[in-house]
Amino acid sequence: MLEIDRTVSAQVKAPPDRCLALLRDVAGYPRWARLVGEVEVLDDDRVRLRADVLGLPVVMTCRLEAAEGSATLRRLPNDPDDDEAFVAAWTVREAPGGVDVELRVRATMNAPGPARLLRGRVERKLADELLADFAAAV
Repeated sequence: MLEIDRTVSAQVKAPPDRCLALLRDVAGYPRWARLVGEVEVLDDDRVRLRADVLGLPVVMTCRLEAAEGSATLRRLPNDPDDDEAFVAAWTVREAPGGVDVELRVRATMNAPGPARLLRGRVERKLADELLADFAAAV
């Protein structure tokens, strides 16, 4: 299993409402997140997200959890024995000169041996690049 727990942050010059609207529009992620290739809306609660992580295709069903100043995208298990997990938790806070945005990515993935050797690159792809794409989009 490949375990990831990475937190990154940035300050952006955008209103908190605009930041949160972008984060809560999961269907719109392919417009700004290079990692996300396609999002299929399954119902009011769930989406199927297709991504590419260093050439490895990833398909997962997720649910967005929205709260005051935050948006969390959580992978739903495929069955009771599914031990893979993915959580991208975004926090948006007003700050002098803009908004502080924090992204914490936690993941547990069944990955082939070579993928575990690239853990740092996978972490940067899932967290750093995703945050950079978001900052550029707002």
